[in-house]
Amino acid sequence: MGSILLSHWMRERRNPFMLLLFIGISIIATLMFGGGITQKIKIDVFSQSGELGESEKEWLVLLNKGDMFKFRAQDERSARTKVREGRADLAVKLTGDDYRIIAVKESPYVHLAEQHIRTVFERELELRAVLAAAEDESAFRSRIDAYLEKPPLTIQVKGTDGEKLFRYDMSLQLMFGFALFLVMLTVGFKVNTITKDKTTGIWNRLILSPVRKSEIYFGHLSYSTLIGIVQITAVFLIFRYAFNFGLGDRYGLLLLVIALYSMTIVAMCILLAGILRTPEKFNMLFPSIVPIMPLVSGVYMPPGTITSPILLGVAEIFPITHAMEALTGIAIYGNGIGELWLPLSKLLLIAVLCMGIGINLMERRHV
Repeated sequence: MGSILLSHWMRERRNPFMLLLFIGISIIATLMFGGGITQKIKIDVFSQSGELGESEKEWLVLLNKGDMFKFRAQDERSARTKVREGRADLAVKLTGDDYRIIAVKESPYVHLAEQHIRTVFERELELRAVLAAAEDESAFRSRIDAYLEKPPLTIQVKGTDGEKLFRYDMSLQLMFGFALFLVMLTVGFKVNTITKDKTTGIWNRLILSPVRKSEIYFGHLSYSTLIGIVQITAVFLIFRYAFNFGLGDRYGLLLLVIALYSMTIVAMCILLAGILRTPEKFNMLFPSIVPIMPLVSGVYMPPGTITSPILLGVAEIFPITHAMEALTGIAIYGNGIGELWLPLSKLLLIAVLCMGIGINLMERRHV
């Protein structure tokens, strides 16, 4: 078995392009599609006079106190052009103590922004009306600001089970999804070397050597599993320490899920290789089948988006569904092994079934 692992390693060291390529694609895809999810929505603000006056600048500061939107000064022509060409959902025109929203299409962001702006203006104008009757406006405003920082009545939001509500991180889900999806391609092409060895006659020469057939299989499959673990772990470490993605503090459980998922993907690829028989068919059909799995599993969509019982039932047979459930449970909700036993059990069951059937097909069919 050691000789099989060594031969794979020598081949990988001479040509590590595919492994590095898929790691790079995982990083680039996550940054492209998930990098802007947690950022504030930028909205252009302009005034009728061309430049923002003191009053408009004060409103700009108040508007930027929210968590969802970032208002920035812009000239009127550029702001209107962006809205007209569809590059921005809306723009805001400030006119003293009033505002106008410039929009040409219906969008959820338009309604959310309008609600935020209206709330800010109403609150500030009411406060100014009260301040007009005060003797010392500066001292009165300071007392109100201090009062609002520590209000006597606060609202605490909890889930139906009484636990704290967690803010779902879609960027983290996309990072998990792209890493798990691309590792399927890496592992699949590694497993396909078994069918290549059988068609070229290398497998027969290995059988005639002192190495047992079980050791040959174990060497191939162990190396493919190890490559999957290395690729996913490398992506996770890069996002954890280079981009400050929160992965929780249960790294042992994360590594357990990564290892079990990689083993399951190897088993699934063995099954497909046993069904497709030749490496040419595998290389043709495998890259076409794999991209369907994350789509059906809802990897690229917020939780609860897919409601079809048929699609949900089909997703149960894909390893990426259960790996995503386990990884998001650990990183976002802080789940322990007690909450992870179900998805991990499903991964293990898929691995055992696929491995048993796949090796049986590969042994019975002539390739």
